[in-house]
Amino acid sequence: MQRIFNNTFLILFLLAIFFVACKKGSIETNYNPVLNVANNQVIAERAYSQVFNIFFMVVSDSSLKNTGSDTIFGAHCTYQDTDDIVYVIDYFDYYTSCPDGKVRKGMITATLDKDFSKEGATATLTFDNYVVDDLMLNGENTISFFGYVQGIKAFTHDVPSGILTLYDTVSHGSFSWSSSKNFSWVEGMSTPEYFDDDVFEISGTSNGVDLYNAAFSSVIDEPLGDYFDCRWIRGGQVSLSTPGLDVRNGYILYNPDSCTNLVEYYFNGNLFYDKFEKH
Repeated sequence: MQRIFNNTFLILFLLAIFFVACKKGSIETNYNPVLNVANNQVIAERAYSQVFNIFFMVVSDSSLKNTGSDTIFGAHCTYQDTDDIVYVIDYFDYYTSCPDGKVRKGMITATLDKDFSKEGATATLTFDNYVVDDLMLNGENTISFFGYVQGIKAFTHDVPSGILTLYDTVSHGSFSWSSSKNFSWVEGMSTPEYFDDDVFEISGTSNGVDLYNAAFSSVIDEPLGDYFDCRWIRGGQVSLSTPGLDVRNGYILYNPDSCTNLVEYYFNGNLFYDKFEKH
């Protein structure tokens, strides 16, 4: 009888330990999936804002229009308006060093329905093996000159179905990203062909599916600062929604005080951060 009692007690004791361990594990939160989503969102946001910046510099260059070709931001650029208005931004088949410290290769072609100085003008951009460092962009996107809003030039940048492919050793793979953004030219309008003083504010929404097949969406709560003299987004806040993950929402905060690669993430009141050496 004593032996049976001891065995029963041992079984109950082990079950209690197992129950406590399971209960403890159930309340521990794995933040890695939502942090992966946040990283993909930041990479896409930065990559497509840079596409806007490069396009804007190219279509604003009067020398390119007059001569038909010029070197702009490290790319060999051409302009023609015989049938359609077409800009070709060519970084060649090998990596080309650019003023922002990044290397690029491949081509961006922009086809316009009318001169971009005219309100309502729309450019359709396509990529041909376009790679920035170890990130390839694919899919059409459009940039339009909306007009003036309270004396400020406003533009839209729509990405219906972008595919971003990472080739680095840590995050090899592709993720999808779609967005609808507004760009407001808040500083630098008085010096149209000098770009280092240009600042745009970005607002809008986006959604996508990350490298690990997690769906997400975002809304810009505080406008993002697109400074042409900074390789990273400076300032602004983005709300992130990840309904299929354990952590379903949070926000991304970009440093407003200086040009930095440091980005802060807030989930469940906890602070996380990441430094992007390339993107």
